[in-house]
Amino acid sequence: MSKVVSLFSDTQKYVEHPVVVLADDDPSIRLMIRHVLESEDFDIVEAADGIEAIKAVEKHHPALVLLDAVMPGIDGFTTCKQIKDKGYTDVPVMMITGLDDDASVERAYDVGAIDFITKPIKWAVLKHRVRSVVATVVAERKVEMLAYRDTLTNLPNRLLFSDRLEHSLERAARHRESLALLLVDLDDFKLVNDSFGHDTGDKLIKAVGDLLARSLRRADTVARLGGDEFAVIVENIDGCEDAISIADNLSTILEHNVRLDEQETFTGASIGIALYPHDGEDARTLLKNADTALFRAKEKGRHCFQFYTPEMSVNAMERLELENSLRKALDEDQFVLYYQPTIDLHNNEIVSVEALLRWDHPDKGIIKPSEFLPLAEDCGLIIPIGEKLIRTAARQLRVWKQEGMEGQNISINLAARQFRDLDVLALFKEVLYENELDASDFTLEITESALIDNAGEVETVLNSLHGMGMGIALDDFGIGYASVANLKDFPVDIVKLDRQFVDGIPDSREATAVVEAIAGLTRGLRLRMLAEGIQNERQLQFLKGLGCQLGQGYYWSKALPPDQYGQFYLNRVYNLG
Repeated sequence: MSKVVSLFSDTQKYVEHPVVVLADDDPSIRLMIRHVLESEDFDIVEAADGIEAIKAVEKHHPALVLLDAVMPGIDGFTTCKQIKDKGYTDVPVMMITGLDDDASVERAYDVGAIDFITKPIKWAVLKHRVRSVVATVVAERKVEMLAYRDTLTNLPNRLLFSDRLEHSLERAARHRESLALLLVDLDDFKLVNDSFGHDTGDKLIKAVGDLLARSLRRADTVARLGGDEFAVIVENIDGCEDAISIADNLSTILEHNVRLDEQETFTGASIGIALYPHDGEDARTLLKNADTALFRAKEKGRHCFQFYTPEMSVNAMERLELENSLRKALDEDQFVLYYQPTIDLHNNEIVSVEALLRWDHPDKGIIKPSEFLPLAEDCGLIIPIGEKLIRTAARQLRVWKQEGMEGQNISINLAARQFRDLDVLALFKEVLYENELDASDFTLEITESALIDNAGEVETVLNSLHGMGMGIALDDFGIGYASVANLKDFPVDIVKLDRQFVDGIPDSREATAVVEAIAGLTRGLRLRMLAEGIQNERQLQFLKGLGCQLGQGYYWSKALPPDQYGQFYLNRVYNLG
């Protein structure tokens, strides 16, 4: 056991109220020493022999041991050596004895004692020496507490965690045992900070740290690595079954037992698990693999745990390469917009155009958003990409207007994260002003899941934009919540029917039933319905029969680059062939 590890085997109270272990087989000597030291702010723990002294050191991690050299059983010299051999090298030992020969003094220092006091004891000297040694130890421990403890939770910080992991792995290798490393990351913690403030966020972190520490064995290590991420080291496990039980228990405890200001708070967590020696035999590899498993848990929807598998490392490397490519694409302006027309089904006229993001990769060509947008959302690149989309679409619309393409309305898709991290309202006001456009020139598309996940923020922004004259379309309706309340409570103008339902009509009874139900809802709420993915005349006629007003699809045109869309528009408007 190292000095760092042994120092934090218990709580901060040993710094605030230092313990002095007094070991002597003579109770009268112990009584007199206690009387002399009682004016000092020490906790005196007595021991009648060497075995009791060793147990007291293990339990209390004292600031000093006063040790009689001659005791029944094991003598003071042997006791001192065993204390040091157990790893308590930072615990000073002072020998007290009637032996005053040179050999005894030399032996005392050889076994690790720092001082040698002979009997009869000079009490003033003893008191002064004890006070001086304890003050030095307390000062050292205060410094080390600051270096190795997280100030908010008092849990081990990353530095101490690394030390403990190294020693845990050494023990596991020596005893041929398994251990589990679990990384625990709170779900949606940023939302807590943004919604309730950093003070509440700090309270939540502290509450979770306390709960994790109470929920595990004393021998286990719980550390805060930073932010909302914790690490747990569980030694001497039988295999993955034990790790599953621990992870499942932690998930349940965090979900139902975190309390803030006496109120129960739902706290979900994602957990990544790596096992020694199966997933790594050194600290660096084990930590990297646990982190990879944690990322996979978040990818799978959060509030779950995942074990590491080698395939995850391959995926992680591919993801890292793609993320680096995305950043390069943003810097080198590789993102472009394609435009797909929206048609009035009854008049067969173009009424708007949807701006669709594409990645013009220098080697792979055009890449569709489904292949890169999920990663862009995870790593935060969706924010600058989304801003580029809005600015590019606005500039293109201004160009089209200058070329005489009147009546164009551009639909723009926004992801949930953009409502949290991007000032959408201010951005639209800026681009409208810069390009001399009106809010009515735009329709903002948002998925139903984004409405649910960020209801308060989204509703405020949508109401403001809708009040300015911007249209609001609810995208992918029917594949998620399909909630009537969302259609009533939010300022929605258009409901977009997902292409997976359009694909099945009119032959699939299930798809037909869904489309008919959504058409009935939109009619009842006086909303317009837009069907995506129309490919043939049968689908078109069926939708027109249900009263669907708008449509998109290859029946008219796929998404096109700006110049090709401009030609398509002119051909349609002026019947150019």
